[in-house]
Amino acid sequence: MKLPISEFLEKYDADKDIIRLHMPGHKGSFKDCCDDITEVYGADSLYEADSIIYESEKMTSELFGTRRTFYSTEGSSQVIKAMCYLAIKHASEVTGDYSRGDYVIAASRNAHKSFINASMLLQFDIAWLPSEDEDYSICKCSVTPEGLRSFLTEYKKRSDKTLAAVFVTSPDYLGNMLDVKGLAEVAHEFSTLLICDNAHGSYLKFVGGDMHPISIGADMTTDSAHKTLPVLTGGAYLHVSKNSPEGLENSARQALLLFGSTSPSYKIMKSMDMALERVKPADYVACAEHLKKLKQDLNSIGLKTYGKEPLKLTLDLRDSEIDGNHLKTALREKKIICEYGEPDFVVTMWSPFNKYPEDCERFLKAVAEVKDSYKASSEDIEKRNNSSFRHMRFNLPEVVYQPYETIFMQKKLVKVSDALVGEIAADNLTGCPPAITPVIAGERIDQGIIDIMNFYGVEEIGIIG
Repeated sequence: MKLPISEFLEKYDADKDIIRLHMPGHKGSFKDCCDDITEVYGADSLYEADSIIYESEKMTSELFGTRRTFYSTEGSSQVIKAMCYLAIKHASEVTGDYSRGDYVIAASRNAHKSFINASMLLQFDIAWLPSEDEDYSICKCSVTPEGLRSFLTEYKKRSDKTLAAVFVTSPDYLGNMLDVKGLAEVAHEFSTLLICDNAHGSYLKFVGGDMHPISIGADMTTDSAHKTLPVLTGGAYLHVSKNSPEGLENSARQALLLFGSTSPSYKIMKSMDMALERVKPADYVACAEHLKKLKQDLNSIGLKTYGKEPLKLTLDLRDSEIDGNHLKTALREKKIICEYGEPDFVVTMWSPFNKYPEDCERFLKAVAEVKDSYKASSEDIEKRNNSSFRHMRFNLPEVVYQPYETIFMQKKLVKVSDALVGEIAADNLTGCPPAITPVIAGERIDQGIIDIMNFYGVEEIGIIG
């Protein structure tokens, strides 16, 4: 297979007669730096691509079945902002209204913090979609097609702002997946775009059945290729669907440049180029089968798994005596490093580049050993229940200002206490992992938000005033 970026970098490094009188300062003198260059002659330029980068992107586009795919070396955080820009630009071209603050994007409340930052930079309103599911989790925001239709119908009645897009996250951090096909149909009923943050689901194209959001209705998606494909950290895709409005992709490079460095990493682009050869759909199908069996084996020893994402295994410990933090620590001591752990959940991420079946067998054995040896006292159980988010409920706060309206307002940092009830937040209380944001700038703080801040040990927050 021709790999245009990789082949150029290898040829450039192999020519020892070249004197590098250009950036970077290491001059390729170290083994780990030899493929790290700048936009020299023949290397193309990411934001003006017309040769090797363009060719590689085109091959990736063919792999994913998109109209266009664009590379990012700065992760989905850059791509999310770019997609919001493209949605607003498209809406303004349709309406002929280029006024700032006249557009709104409806978004599931578990949107990544970069989406909120996009609102602040691009000055669009956010209409938050609440979770419809009683099975509450801080990471989960269930939105159904029926719920979206009802929400948009009511929103249209009370607002005259132009709906530029619907923004959803699927899969989410725990592995929940939305009905993207149904959501896209509803968004299109309202003559708007569906944008999907598919940061955790690049591989969904390859596991059989093609569950990738770009294939089932989304107009644009971001894939954090580095999360689930053999790509260096920071590598991401901006996919534009074949079925999206014509010309949506025309300003994609301009959109990415607005939010990106003018010195993109060639090492990251090389890894995205090489992924074209390394990604083998049959390997992902086989990996999904191994994970399906592992989940069944865990169920057979009394442990629940959570979510429908094929290559993410999330242990749901809410009905178990085992504390997720304890399990994560115990597994780490056995040289098994999990993605994330909290009292209720432990998240693990798998790919074809794990070892099968050895890693599955070792994981199952280790989890069973921890489960069998774990003896929780009544005090431990009570403490865990009190430190669990399962009993908390979250109501969307009152919106006093949109986030972009608060940027230059006077703010002060205060201690978290019950006295904050009624104050207006000046900070976005976002955390890691990506989760439902309890309060963002411009929203009124209530007692429930204070309880959440206390739960997570947040000691200070900025308020307006």
